[in-house]
Amino acid sequence: MKELYKPFISKSKNKKYSLYVVKNGKTKLIHFGDKRYQHYKDKLKNYSHLNHNDKNRLKRYYQRFKKTKDKNTALYWSNKILW
Repeated sequence: MKELYKPFISKSKNKKYSLYVVKNGKTKLIHFGDKRYQHYKDKLKNYSHLNHNDKNRLKRYYQRFKKTKDKNTALYWSNKILW
């Protein structure tokens, strides 16, 4: 098993990254990011060809998806790594 809270390239169809988290006392694999769509900036640089760097799109993204501090959600990791 991979290290907890360390993203790696996903093997799931159409997903960019995966990572293991601890949720309700159990280790769980979560996937985040869709390979078919652009993002603001990939901080891990594996999908940097999909960076759009558009501040208006970034602002609209955060209007739709609020930030969260729960490290056990795909939203948190998408915000941290891709947006």
